[in-house]
Amino acid sequence: MDESTNTNIPKWINVDYFKPILKNDGEDYRKITKFTPVAAIGPGENFVSVMLRIHLDLELKDGSKKHKTYVMKTMLEDEAGSDVIERLELFPKELDMYGIFLPAFEKLYKDAGKPVQLAPRCLLTETKGNRMNFVFEDLSVKGYRNVDRIKGLNMDQMSRALQKLAEFHAASVVYYEQHGPYPEKYKFGFVQETDYEHQKELFEMRIIQFKEAMKGWGLKDVDKYFKKLLTFEQCWKCMMKNVRETSRNSFNVLNHADFWSSNVMYTFLENGTVDDVMLLDFQMCKWGSPVEDLIFMITVSAAKDIRIKEYEHFVAIYHERLVECLKVLNYKNPLPKLRDLQMDMYRDNNTFYAMYSVLNHLPLILLPPDKDSTVASFYSPNEDGQRFRRKIYTNPHYKAAMLDILPFYYNRGIFNFTDFDE
Repeated sequence: MDESTNTNIPKWINVDYFKPILKNDGEDYRKITKFTPVAAIGPGENFVSVMLRIHLDLELKDGSKKHKTYVMKTMLEDEAGSDVIERLELFPKELDMYGIFLPAFEKLYKDAGKPVQLAPRCLLTETKGNRMNFVFEDLSVKGYRNVDRIKGLNMDQMSRALQKLAEFHAASVVYYEQHGPYPEKYKFGFVQETDYEHQKELFEMRIIQFKEAMKGWGLKDVDKYFKKLLTFEQCWKCMMKNVRETSRNSFNVLNHADFWSSNVMYTFLENGTVDDVMLLDFQMCKWGSPVEDLIFMITVSAAKDIRIKEYEHFVAIYHERLVECLKVLNYKNPLPKLRDLQMDMYRDNNTFYAMYSVLNHLPLILLPPDKDSTVASFYSPNEDGQRFRRKIYTNPHYKAAMLDILPFYYNRGIFNFTDFDE
């Protein structure tokens, strides 16, 4: 994606700020001759943070020149989405992930003699006043890139992403086995028990435009689906089953919990197949069944031609790598069974990730780049918000996806929301 200088760069992100970062990164330089911060991603590609690419031209002590880049992640300057960010503890979670857990997970593999890198090298995690900041190596320098989120991931890309996810999950389980439970904030992801009024407001806004759009998708037997649409009370019970009933799962891990194509970067071989994979963005991590990540990823990021066709196959691909990694890391408990994971994909306490992904995430993910794609516009009750929600639910890419997804989940009983009335 083209870089842009349209982002309002906070003034404190300057040359002096990056001098100690360069030193810690081992750069032996005489002076910084040029400092250029630009937007790392285009408008409408990130909803809860500012992502910058920092370009630095260095004059080294031997007189030679060097160009250096970093990726910086910091919090939004304005109020857009700040309530969501603060309530869900997104940045405190990510601070722990990069500062404590990811290095520990990678060390588990290193100690086992099978080094694995899960995420980009993090050069700085800090709390600065009310702000939390991160500076990462720039993976694009090594050729890593995202795949088009609208096109979705092909079979090779999905398989490699799920295998990397399995590496992350396996390490998280062994760490839990050795150190005990994760902090309290990892018990919830997109929603927590105090969110009732907030979630009700959001649901009632979104469902209006969703219903309007649904009638125009061309669904066969549309009235059947329309009558079965969930109410907010059903939605809330579905959410709370997920938060409260992790003990019902056959096997639990620390989920990425926002696992989709833009949080995966790839390098490719000359023939177009995947060479390596790296995971990004650990703000939502949550303890629960690994199928939370699987359901979410398959629903929102698998290419249309394989999303339903390979659904169970994706679980098997993940499971095979998960078991391999657990064995490498000398996991002490019984290994998870594939049949149990497949059953977890349909348990009512994991339905949340199917329901929420199609109502909340998929319409945004399938929307072509748009400067109005923000948390604020999606959640706004005013006319602009209504227009924006109408736009995303009638988007042809979303419509095409829902013509497959809605009947599939309905016929599997996953979207039988009257189950939550019991």
